[in-house]
Amino acid sequence: MTDKKLAKKPVKKLAKKPAQKNVNKGLNRRTALVTGASAGIGHDYATLLAQQGFDLVITARRKDRLQSLAGRLEASYGVNVHIIPEDLSDPRAPTRLVEKMNKEGLSIDFLVNNAGYTVPGYFDMVKWQSHAAMLQTMLIAPTELCHLIGIGMAERGYGRIINVASVAGLLPGSPGGTLYGPVKSYLIKFSQALSAEYHDKGIHVQALCPGFVLSEFHDIAGNREQMNRLPKFMWLTGPDVCRKSYESVMENKGPIIVNGLFYKILNLFVKIMPSNLATKLLSLHNRNATPLPNDLRERASPDKAR
Repeated sequence: MTDKKLAKKPVKKLAKKPAQKNVNKGLNRRTALVTGASAGIGHDYATLLAQQGFDLVITARRKDRLQSLAGRLEASYGVNVHIIPEDLSDPRAPTRLVEKMNKEGLSIDFLVNNAGYTVPGYFDMVKWQSHAAMLQTMLIAPTELCHLIGIGMAERGYGRIINVASVAGLLPGSPGGTLYGPVKSYLIKFSQALSAEYHDKGIHVQALCPGFVLSEFHDIAGNREQMNRLPKFMWLTGPDVCRKSYESVMENKGPIIVNGLFYKILNLFVKIMPSNLATKLLSLHNRNATPLPNDLRERASPDKAR
């Protein structure tokens, strides 16, 4: 779990790296919004930003976890942490979130669109409501938050936007968890477009593309046993992923950031390989083939099908 990693190597030490001191020089109590902050990359990014002196707005579904994180960050780094629990699968959530921040007089300077998950199972095995909730959370919500918040960044002449994508968005589509890769691919293209549009407005945009990260992501997806069989060199840690992302966006590197040597090589290999061949090779795995019970599509009986 990510918390255990943090316990072994406190994130507080990351701020002592020269690169991090330099890239954040001159910032004065700026505010960051992190979605999906209750666990994984969202938790680690919120910790890193607090360490760098950002006040925070953190949001996720699990209020108890947000409260615990806020208490730790305020006590450790002396920053202000605002908790706004929201479920981004609700189409009204992005607007509610921004309205609540406006009411508190909060302007967002650093946006981390991190909230996300995968829906295991082949496409037609899963009920549409589950697909729709995932699309709302991972595609529409981050796009809308960029639309709602980016304009203020442009007016103030400063902003940083991190759209947490994945190496999966750079690879051909594969079976199981059918929409995950396409959604991440969208976030990559979207980030490239925003980066081009905002390049002269003081806004740096990044599509963060990690590979497998040590977190509870695969526990929720129900494939932890399979994932544990992967070699150690394929695993990244949340704090390292966030550190690289932060340093890169502050220096306006990107807009695509791929974490880990293995994944950089994999991305290059796929680029030079014929796309149809790469698709066939990736189709050999099926770690996300089994849907979760709550996501199963109701099958029509023979009588109903007539």
